[in-house]
Order: sequence, then structure tokens, then C-alpha cells
Amino acid sequence: MDIMELRTRLEEAPRIPLGVWPTPFMPMDGLRARLSTEGIECPRLWIKREDMTPLGAGGNKIRKLEHVLAKARAEGADVLLNTGEVQSNQVVQTAASAAHLGIPCELFLGRTDPPLSEDDQETGNILLCRILGAQVHLVPPGADRGAAMRRRAEELRAEGRHPYIIPRGSSTAEGALGSLRCFFELLDQAQASGFTPDAIAVTVGSSGTTAGFLAGAHALALSGGPDIPLYAFDTFGTDYPVQARERIMAHAEECWASLALPGICGERLLRLSCDFVGPGYSRPYPGMIEAVRLVAQSEGIVLDPNYTGKSMAGLLDAIRKGAFTADQHVVYLHTGGLPALFAMRRHFA
Repeated sequence: MDIMELRTRLEEAPRIPLGVWPTPFMPMDGLRARLSTEGIECPRLWIKREDMTPLGAGGNKIRKLEHVLAKARAEGADVLLNTGEVQSNQVVQTAASAAHLGIPCELFLGRTDPPLSEDDQETGNILLCRILGAQVHLVPPGADRGAAMRRRAEELRAEGRHPYIIPRGSSTAEGALGSLRCFFELLDQAQASGFTPDAIAVTVGSSGTTAGFLAGAHALALSGGPDIPLYAFDTFGTDYPVQARERIMAHAEECWASLALPGICGERLLRLSCDFVGPGYSRPYPGMIEAVRLVAQSEGIVLDPNYTGKSMAGLLDAIRKGAFTADQHVVYLHTGGLPALFAMRRHFA
């Protein structure tokens, strides 16, 4: 496996530029110092700021949408359909990308039961979706959002329109290419800072991001480079019909195949934990709240309550249990999502 050949194929993959790359790459010396006061042997900590992409409120899903929307455009799409929960990061970035490209967008958002707060269907990410001009369809708890979206697509086709359905999280073979690009960008930034990561920590949602990173780490190892384990923390738990390991590997292999590469992605590099979901997807718990507060107060960086707050809780637990040594370098991927905090304000009061 030649990494340069892989990166050339990746650069040649169809995409619509939506971001400003590279995103910032920073040390987290303040967090390391805070953890060291607990008597912990803490590794060197770094963060890649995918929350600082330019559209909407920022986030890594723009990476995926660059490739997904290139496919949509090639198929003649004139309206985008997407689904998620009311506080989904993905749907905000879809709405922002649609506004940027001048394409109408309809979102099918699932209500939470019980609600996160008295106004979780009016504030945070759903508020941004409406400001960005997306047509929002609120779907009752437990209802099949995908079926509702497909029915709407049929209605639009009957009107002579060309709808394009974006799967949840943009987790497709095309979407994983954006995450693979992010992996190599992170690797370049780490090497420019004088090191190769000893581990990378990522958040597992619909799994396209983790899949792209796993494909990149596998390619690096196959080329004779170092093994970089991927510490992946699931945030969906049993609220998703396909369990985390299965969906990560399926998307990773799709990514691999889309680049016409032989073999399959090495699961041996995946360090998956499903222990930090808490009460369920989009449900807060004390460990998540502590992680959000700790990073905010030691670094001035704000995580979100649904995804990064939970994966950071997992990373902090691994550090406190001695998973790394003080001379190692661990990079955390911040995927964005800050607006969801406002829908959970009572939990942070």
C-alpha cells in the first residue's frame, strides 16, 4: 500500500469545497496540568478543532458533506432531505451547506421523549436550522423518520422535483472520504509539531467519522507506518438499531472499496468503548457534565453535551486509569456541536 497513491486518489474524489482547511491543531497543556494535579501520569494532549469550520455553527460534518453533496449535484438534486434528532449537529451543517449552495432543504427531526428541556424543540440546533431557512418537520418520538422522509421524496418527485436523501450523519462511502481526508490532515499537523500520535480519540455517532479515521490508520499501518490506535467512544448505545462496532466496520469497508483498494480495514486498531453513553443518546449525566466543565475551565474550549462531552468523559477515564504514559501524545478530535448546550442549560445551572 502506497500512502501517496491513496492520498492522490482521495484528492481526485469528487467534492464541493465547503470548508477552509486545515482546521486548527492545538496543545491542551491546561487540561494536562489540571489532570496532573490529581496525581495522574498524563500524556501530552492535543486537540483538532473541527468545531471551527466556517458554515453554520461549525463541525466536522462539513467534511462529509463536501463529498456527499458532490454526488447529490451530479445526480441533479434540487432539494435536500435529511434526518436527525432535534439537537443534531449533522442537520444544522446540512442546512448551512444547502443555504450556501442555494439548494432548498427539508429536515425530519425526531422529538425527544421526555424532552431535554421545556424548549428543546425551539432552541439550540433546531433554532439554527430554522434561521438557515430549512423547512423543519417534527416527527413524534418513536416514529419512523426515514419513512416520512421517503414519503416526502415521492411527493416531490410527483411534482417534477429531484430530491436527494442524505442518510443520517452523512455516513456513506462518500462521507467517509471526508473523514479520511481529516485523518491525513491531522497526521500532517502532528508531524509538523514534531510527533506522530500515539493514539487518536474520536466520538462515535452514526460512525462515518470513526470509519474514515480507521481506514486511514489501517492504510498507514499497511504502508509500513506506525500503528495508531483509535480510541472510539460510542454515544448512541442501544438507541441505534445497528451496534457501534458493526456500523464502524461496515462504513470503513465502504470507504476502502470506494477508493478501489484491496483488502479490508483492520479492526485491530479500534479501541471501542460503549460505556459513556449514559442514560441514552442525547441524555446528560454527571460524567459528561464534568468533562464539558473541565475542558472549558482549563482550555477555554467548549464541547457539546450529546457527542464530544461524552467522548471526552471516556478519554478522561482512560487517562485516569493509566492507559497512556507521560511521554505519549494523544490527539482528541473535537467534532463540534456547541449549540445543543443551550437546550440543556438546566443541567449546567
